[in-house]
Amino acid sequence: MNSATVLNLKNIYTNHFFYFHFALISLTCLAVFSNNFQHQFLLDSGHTVSENPTVRSLKNIPDYFVDPETFSTLRDHADYRPVLQTSYALNYWISGYDTWSWHLTQIFLHLTCAFGLYFFCRKIISFCHAGESAAFKIHTPLFAALLFAANPTTSGVVNYFSARSSLLVAAFLLPSFVIYMKSKDFPNYAETPWLVFLLFTFALFTKVETVGALAVYWLYEITPFGNQKRAEGFLKNILTSLNKTTLRRLWPFLAVTAIYFGIRSVLLPDYLAEARRTLDMTPDAYFYTQLTVWWHYVFQWFVPVNLVADNLVYPIFRTLWHPNVLLAISGWLVVAAILKGTYGKYPHFMFLTISALALISPTSSIAPLAEMVNEHRPYLPLAILSLTWVIPLSIFMFASISSGRFFKGLAIGGFLLLFFSFSALTWKRNVVYQTSENYWLDILQKAPSSRAHVNYGLTQMRQGLNENALEHFQKSLELAPNWHITHINLAIVYESLGQNEKPLFHYNRAVATDIYTSAALVYRGEYYLKIKEYALALADFQNAIPRNLQFYRLKNRLATAYAGLGSWRESLDYTKKCLEIDPVQAEQDIVMISTPFWENANFYQAGIDYYQALTAYLPGRWWLYENIGNLAKRLENSALSQTALARSAELKDR
Repeated sequence: MNSATVLNLKNIYTNHFFYFHFALISLTCLAVFSNNFQHQFLLDSGHTVSENPTVRSLKNIPDYFVDPETFSTLRDHADYRPVLQTSYALNYWISGYDTWSWHLTQIFLHLTCAFGLYFFCRKIISFCHAGESAAFKIHTPLFAALLFAANPTTSGVVNYFSARSSLLVAAFLLPSFVIYMKSKDFPNYAETPWLVFLLFTFALFTKVETVGALAVYWLYEITPFGNQKRAEGFLKNILTSLNKTTLRRLWPFLAVTAIYFGIRSVLLPDYLAEARRTLDMTPDAYFYTQLTVWWHYVFQWFVPVNLVADNLVYPIFRTLWHPNVLLAISGWLVVAAILKGTYGKYPHFMFLTISALALISPTSSIAPLAEMVNEHRPYLPLAILSLTWVIPLSIFMFASISSGRFFKGLAIGGFLLLFFSFSALTWKRNVVYQTSENYWLDILQKAPSSRAHVNYGLTQMRQGLNENALEHFQKSLELAPNWHITHINLAIVYESLGQNEKPLFHYNRAVATDIYTSAALVYRGEYYLKIKEYALALADFQNAIPRNLQFYRLKNRLATAYAGLGSWRESLDYTKKCLEIDPVQAEQDIVMISTPFWENANFYQAGIDYYQALTAYLPGRWWLYENIGNLAKRLENSALSQTALARSAELKDR
């Protein structure tokens, strides 16, 4: 290839580099996550998606905006995330629970975020590094986007459907930051950025953590980008930003945030905040721990190995004077000193760092949550923070390239090695999310917890390996003796093993320790159904009603319990409610619901009345008449039996 051809290719690339970058970033996102289009609904994706009937119809979308209990089948997980739920409903409309469309959506959102970071980086460079080489300005955004797209820390977000909340928030906010950060020299700068407002609103109604973005918008007003004076200092810039222009640009954001929190205060029950943290967790202990967690997240970006999808064993620090906390604080003080020292010349480092902290603060500061660390919390904050080291490293790399071929090869080779190692690690990490067994086994090997043991035990029980399941449930009990979920599963596995003296003890313990949900009552009621203690079952199901969100399941069980007591009218009422919720499943379940009518001779007539009443709601069902005829035969009512069986045969022949 002659020099003229090389020069021509370079010119083509220089003039059309964005198209090459677009293709490369897109190919990276698709390729790195292409090995996991068929995987299971893991952890919270179960009760929010695969077990949640409200996602199965687009007609339910308006309900998402007024009823937080549509978010989950678990009462203590109710939440207000209507935009997220709408995305779930759209995926179900496209492919049901076949995960190809779900996973493709996750990849598309991740790709959107990668492009958002690309343009965000370009914006920062245009403000603060305009004097650098053209090669630096062209390629640094590409480096940032590729390292983000392929980083293994994003695998848990892309592969975990419940983490779509973080994907959606980032996909809305990153473009909003880019649009908001227009030059302050523009004549119309003071006008309200309505497109940004719209993106912020979508993000806010996706997840409450979006409120941290308000600080990012304000930080842009504070930070002296472009031709602004930079010698005033950060605190002086804060005071300067408190003006009519800032208020004019931000007032709609503040207004919609106030409206949003007003809606949440009306719709969400008070107990949720307490239900989502351990009872002994205090705001100060949570904050001390998060001071170390922030470093944990940064370290994982550089060394993304031994990642844990559900880490419940991260150490909790309950005093400010713990050496780990003091070390973390000293590190942040060093960072603060560096940011202050570089603020005059490079204010964007202050902007990026505080923006990242603001974005992560709603979940990682003083409001206690159950998990100290979480894979998807740092998704957007870490993407933004990564520019504080990607940009300087890129400056150094391009300076090295100009030093000679050796350094050029070393710099390019180093980046490619890092990129491909990230990609390979992510590809490998994706496999963890393919099945529940892979997922929980990986967690058990790295961070064994009560939740990991219970859920891995469930994967064993589904395979009929009940002894293995029992072993893990017992280990879970050792780690969390008062967790109702462990007691429920111990009771179930003891039933499966035929150890009939033990289930009721654990069901009783589950009921005693289940504070916020009705799960334990429902499971114990189902146990009472199995041993034909219908009055006790009915009492449990009735007590479960105020705290229940599994509407079909509970109404089904109530219908069965009433049948067991011979109360056919009440059984019919709840059967009709089941038919309203899920007509296909309810019709199949009538056999199970009505079984008690056949087990007690005193209830044969009640069973006949039940089936006869059902014919008005399920016309033309031959099997209803067959059941009437067979029960009538048991009552020696030959006239009714013959009539009903004849009608059944007639309908069957149609």
